[in-house]
Amino acid sequence: MTTAAESRKLNKDAGFSLLELLIAVVILSIIVIPLLNLFLSSNRLNIKSRQTLRATTAAQDIMEGLKAYDINEIKEQFDKPANGFYVIDSRMIKGGVAEEPTLEVDGAGNAAPGLYVFSMKELNMQGSKFDAKIVVDARGYMDPARFASHSHIYEQTFFDGEKCTMCGAFKNIRKHDGIFNDAALADARSIDKENGTFAESTKIRRAVLDSVFKDTNMKSAVKAKLKASGVADADLDDAYESLWKKNTPLSANYVCYKNAPAFFDQISREIIVDLSVSGEVDENGDPKADMAVTQKYMFHYKDINGINVPVPTYGDIDDGIVVNKMPRGSIARTKDGKLNVNIFYYPLYGASAPDKIIINNDSGLDLNLLIAKQRYEKLIDDPANPGQKIPDLSDPEYLSDPQLLSAEQFYHVDVEVNEPHFDKDKFILKTNLGLNLVGEKYLAGAPGTNLELPAQFTVNGTHMDLSGTSGMNIFTLDGVRSPMGKDPDPGEITELIYDVEVSVYEEGAAASGFPLDKRMVVIGGSTTN
Repeated sequence: MTTAAESRKLNKDAGFSLLELLIAVVILSIIVIPLLNLFLSSNRLNIKSRQTLRATTAAQDIMEGLKAYDINEIKEQFDKPANGFYVIDSRMIKGGVAEEPTLEVDGAGNAAPGLYVFSMKELNMQGSKFDAKIVVDARGYMDPARFASHSHIYEQTFFDGEKCTMCGAFKNIRKHDGIFNDAALADARSIDKENGTFAESTKIRRAVLDSVFKDTNMKSAVKAKLKASGVADADLDDAYESLWKKNTPLSANYVCYKNAPAFFDQISREIIVDLSVSGEVDENGDPKADMAVTQKYMFHYKDINGINVPVPTYGDIDDGIVVNKMPRGSIARTKDGKLNVNIFYYPLYGASAPDKIIINNDSGLDLNLLIAKQRYEKLIDDPANPGQKIPDLSDPEYLSDPQLLSAEQFYHVDVEVNEPHFDKDKFILKTNLGLNLVGEKYLAGAPGTNLELPAQFTVNGTHMDLSGTSGMNIFTLDGVRSPMGKDPDPGEITELIYDVEVSVYEEGAAASGFPLDKRMVVIGGSTTN
């Protein structure tokens, strides 16, 4: 007789006994079942994270889309999406878009003009579907007196969806300094740049400054001073070029508009806009207006004998950038028979004379005139936030906020409109000349409170009281666009001023009134943040 163990040794194909197999299965189950639950939980978490990421992407896409339009354009798109819906790709919204009633902000049920709620249904994002609610609030830029009646709001703590117990206002009311926002710069996005618009470029400014350094007499005088300061003859050319060529070895001495007043004795500039009757006609057969812009700079330096010598320049012929009589296209009339003329320029800070902007209107048509200062910023990639842009603080031209504030306090511009047929009731001026670019109000070079009219504004050489003129206002601009959803007047200007909150919900939340337990993501901000 042989034992079981001896039998297995003799029979190499023999397996485990039933008892051994049962024991192995029990042990395996004890180990695997918790791991399986872990895998399932991990998979559910991954799915939820993926959904949240997609919902966040959808909210960010909506937010970026909203920044491109003013409140009237947004309303038009939601009211009549068939006419053109561009906030987000309309093909991604399977359930359509709908405008809901304006929110009520007080216990009496009074609606708030300028506060809107919009919704999107079945927003398809990377294979997932969501509903979205958008709250757009333009009230803070419409009526500053409204904040006096809601001053108590800022002393309370609110949660999403709550109202003030005293007045019924929603928590998303935000405090602003005045009627209009104090954006940091004016931007020529999507204006009709080819017709009726002059947007000064950094390329133009650099070409103008470079052309001055090519003046033969100035070059001789400056090199003589460099030699007297101890620069060797063999290094004079490099030392001189280092003053105006960024990438030369001695570029620490680089002269730009920020420090040019320290190099030149005097600097001045004129921007001249000429409007004349065009040979072209619009679709109604009415003559258009031709627009041309001239920039004339004057730089003064000391020659070898210490005599002040002016160098006029209209740009750099060598580089093909000439700023004399730059054509800006043919402008069609608006529906009310006016011309939209848009001027975006960089202030000449530290100049010895005020900037001068001259509008010569020989077209016979009334003007919608926009004049907006721009802030110079060279943007670079933000190493801390991939995909984001930040100002290049190392750029010698860049003005920090304190430096800009100081420069603006002493900056002055004279605006002169010359037109024989001028009618103040048919003239509209929109400008940020009366507001500092970093938010400080000033008038005529010193802090002030009168925002009705820049003191430096003249018509036909006369300072006029235009405070009652239709449309007269002064504000900073975050950007300008032609209205969507209707046939826009060429170059027509509207403001991008509002706050916004975007909430993305689970699919079907719109049908049940967007309950908070179905909300996945909420982001908020304004057109500038």
